[in-house]
Amino acid sequence: MKSFFPLVCLFFLAATLGGLSSGLRAATFPEPSPAKCRLPVEWLADDSSFSPGQKIGDYPPPPSGDRGYDVRSYDLDLQMFPADKSLSGSVDIGLTALSGNLVRIRLDLVDDLTCDGVAFRGGEAVFTHQGDSLVVILDEPLATSRPETLTVRWHGRPPRHGNFHSGMMFRIHDSGTPDDPTDDIPIIANQNQPWSAHSWWPCKDHPSDKALVSLRTMVPDPLQVISNGTLLYEDIPQPGWRRFAWREKYPIAVYLVSLAATNFVSWSEDCRVSAGSPVRLDYHVFPQDREKAEFDLARTCDMMEFMTVLAGPYPFTGEKYAQVEFKWFGSMEHQTATSLSPIVLTGDRRYELVVIHELAHQWFGDSLTPSVWADIWLNEGFARYIEALWVEHTDGRQTYQDYMWEIGPKRHPELFVNDGILIDPDPILPNTLIYDKGAWVLHMLRMLIGLPAFSEFLATYATAPELVLGSVTLADMIGYAEAAAGRDLGGFFDPWLGTSAVPVISTSSNTHRTPAGDFGVQVTFSQLQNPVFEVAIPVVIHTGCGSQPEIVTLTRSRETFSWTTTCRVDSVSVDPDGLVLMQTASAPPPVLSVEGPWPNPVMADGAEFRIYLTSERKTTAKLYDTRGRLIHEEDLGILAATGPRDDPATEPHVWNWPLTGGAARLPAGVYWVEFNASGARAVRKLTLLN
Repeated sequence: MKSFFPLVCLFFLAATLGGLSSGLRAATFPEPSPAKCRLPVEWLADDSSFSPGQKIGDYPPPPSGDRGYDVRSYDLDLQMFPADKSLSGSVDIGLTALSGNLVRIRLDLVDDLTCDGVAFRGGEAVFTHQGDSLVVILDEPLATSRPETLTVRWHGRPPRHGNFHSGMMFRIHDSGTPDDPTDDIPIIANQNQPWSAHSWWPCKDHPSDKALVSLRTMVPDPLQVISNGTLLYEDIPQPGWRRFAWREKYPIAVYLVSLAATNFVSWSEDCRVSAGSPVRLDYHVFPQDREKAEFDLARTCDMMEFMTVLAGPYPFTGEKYAQVEFKWFGSMEHQTATSLSPIVLTGDRRYELVVIHELAHQWFGDSLTPSVWADIWLNEGFARYIEALWVEHTDGRQTYQDYMWEIGPKRHPELFVNDGILIDPDPILPNTLIYDKGAWVLHMLRMLIGLPAFSEFLATYATAPELVLGSVTLADMIGYAEAAAGRDLGGFFDPWLGTSAVPVISTSSNTHRTPAGDFGVQVTFSQLQNPVFEVAIPVVIHTGCGSQPEIVTLTRSRETFSWTTTCRVDSVSVDPDGLVLMQTASAPPPVLSVEGPWPNPVMADGAEFRIYLTSERKTTAKLYDTRGRLIHEEDLGILAATGPRDDPATEPHVWNWPLTGGAARLPAGVYWVEFNASGARAVRKLTLLN
C-alpha cells in the first residue's frame, strides 16, 4: 500500500519529519498497532459511510493456493446507488483449469452481499454462498486449453471490511463551509488491500492471480468515474445516470482494482521522460482542493523522470498515470490510478514523499507484485527507500542520511530487535517494520555491494522480462541482487530478513610505525551477536594530513583490518555518520527483552514467557491473530527492573499464558504476543495446537 496516515503501498501520517536540511518536510509514522488502526477518526465513524445496523466487517483472509484454476479476466458491470450505499452488478470471469476434472470453483464474496445467480455455458449453474465462500458446481469439468466464462450476478450493501474498515466506501463531500452545496455530493471509492476486493465483487482475492480487468459503472449524474487503465467511453444510458467504461490492458492484482466517483475537477499534462514513451499525467480532485493539489502534485513529472532513470520505463506503456482524491485516512497505489487522501493536499508540499512513495509502487508492487502477502516488504520497503533516494536526489547526501536516521534509530531506538521478522511480519498490515526496516535493508545492501552494482540491481530487477507485470518472490529479488553483486549474498540476506537480530559490534585499534617509517593502524572488529552478519562498515582514519575514508566488510565473528599512511594517525572513527544499523558493545541493553514461549508450538494449557526490564515499567501483553485482530489483552501491572538478560544471576519475570485456560477456546493457528513496557515493545510469535 499504500501509504497510511499513511500507511496501503497502506501508514499513519502524523507529523513533519524533523531534523532535515534544506527545509524538507515529510511524513513521520508513529508505531501503529492494530488498535490504532481502528481509532474512531472522523472518516471511520462518518454516518455517510456506514448504514445503521450494518456490521463492521471482521473477515478472515481468503484461502491461499491456486484452487485449481487461473483467472484470465474480469469484466465488471456495476450500478452504484449512493443514496442507500448499495450496488448491483454482474461479472464475466474468464478462467481456465490448471488440470482436468475441475468441477468445483471456489470464489470469494462476503455474505453481506447476495448472489443472484451464476451462469455457465448458457445455463444456470448450481452454487452455494456461505460466509466468504461462493462455490460453483459445474456439470462438466472446466476447460484447460482455453478460457471459459463464468457469469456471476449479485447485489447488496458492501460492508466496511477488514482492518481498515474499507472495501467499497460511500461518503459525501465535507468542504468545511456551511451551506456549501458540495456537501451533498456523494463520494464512492474503494480500498482493497490486503484482501477486501471480495467485500464488493466476487473474485479470487489473492495477489498471485493477476488478470485483465474491464469496469463499466453507472453512477448518478453529475458523478464522474475514474478507474484503472484507459477510458473507453462514457454515455447517458438513461436520464439522471452516467456510465463510464474503463479497461486495464495489463494484468492487475484484484487488490489494485480501483473505482472512484464524485464531481471531480480534472486536468492533465504530458510528461516526457528520458526512458520510454511520454506518460500522460491525470489529476482528479475535489473542487475545493484544486488549488492546493496543483501545487502539491506539481513535481509529479520530475518524479516520473526520476523513477524511469532509477527503475526503467513506466511499466504501463500507453496508459495514463492518474492521482485521484478519495476520502480515506490513507493513500493507495491503485494501478495507473493512485488514490490520495485529502490529508496529503495541504498546499505546501508537506507530504510530498507520499506522492513519490505511491508512484514508486507502480514499479514495485503493481508491476512486480508479491506472490504472497508475507513478502509485502518487497512493496513497502522498496517504496519507502525510494522516498530516501528522492530526498537524496533533491536535497543531497546529508538530507538522505538524516532521513535514514529518522526512519531507523530515531523511530526505532532498539533497531527493530523486538519488532519481529521482516519476512514474517506481525501483522501483515499495518506494520512499520515492512516499511522502515525494509528500507534499511536496501540501504545496507547498497553500502555492501556499492552504488554501481546497487543501481544495476534496481534497474534489472524492475525491468526483468520474466517478472515485469507479473508475480515475484523473495527468491526472485535476491537472485537479481546477487547477479548485480556477482556473488552469493546469503550472509547478508539471511540474518537481515530471517531474524530480528542486529549486529552488535565491538572494536579496538592500535597504531604503529612500519619498518619503512610510515604509520600503520589496525582495527579489530568483533560481532557479539548470533547469527553473524555480512555487513559493510565505514571507517575514517584521522591523520595529520586529513581524513582517510575506508569501508570494511565483516563476514566473520572476529576480523582485523590494517592500513598504512605517510602521516601521523591521530584517531580512528567507526561509522561516524551512523550509516550502519548496528549496536556498539557499550550500548545499553534494550529496556524490554522477552524470551519464549516455552513450549512452542503451544498446547491448550498455555506457555511461559520470561520478561527482562532495565527499569521499572508498567507492562501489558496483547495477543493478535494473523489478521492483526486483538484477541486477548492482559495488564501485567508495574514490573520491577530485573537486570540484564545475559547475566546468569538475573531472575526474570515469568508470565504464563493463558492464566485462565483460555487458549482452549482459540482455533489452532499462528498468533503474536506483543509486550509493551511503557512504550518499549517486544513481539513473540507462537503456534497454537488444539
